[in-house]
Amino acid sequence: MSLKVGEPIRIESYKHGNRFHRMWKESIVLKIDEPMIVANCDAQVVEATGDEHIFPGLVIGFFSKIDWFHTLILFDSEDRVDKFYVNIASPYQLDERTKILQYVDYDLDLILNPDCSYTWVDQEEYQLHSVLYQYPESVKKRIAKEQMRLERKIKHRQPPFTIPFAEYWRHQYRLISYETCREQESTKHE
Repeated sequence: MSLKVGEPIRIESYKHGNRFHRMWKESIVLKIDEPMIVANCDAQVVEATGDEHIFPGLVIGFFSKIDWFHTLILFDSEDRVDKFYVNIASPYQLDERTKILQYVDYDLDLILNPDCSYTWVDQEEYQLHSVLYQYPESVKKRIAKEQMRLERKIKHRQPPFTIPFAEYWRHQYRLISYETCREQESTKHE
């Protein structure tokens, strides 16, 4: 069975050593190739503690099988880009049978504003976890390399770090979710 555009998937985040971190119960696939692009709106999230909450608003996510980061574009209540939230993380793995996308979260995050100003966050968490979970030297070197690569992509305003790119995928999500809604309505009336 192969995954198709418009189908739901679950996203699971782990910490180094296969420790469950967080799950987004359902996202819709917008693009299957590299990078995989997904979207969710008012997503149900389950934390490692078992606590559940709703992450409000529309989020478009870009996940790579190559890069050691993925990007979430957060939109405000009027469908404007609010910020780009970038997680330093392992390349994703996808189980097409169960439709679960998984990756390892390596703590460091970059928050990018639409004006291209940005801030690195969770550096203390990274320092703590790199010791606690014994990140291998090869992983730490890769993370440092990806941080520099990410900053270059932002400086040169490469996708997905542009407003037109974000708006294009927001539009694709709206089209797919509209079509899915129409299909569900038509099967109700059969």
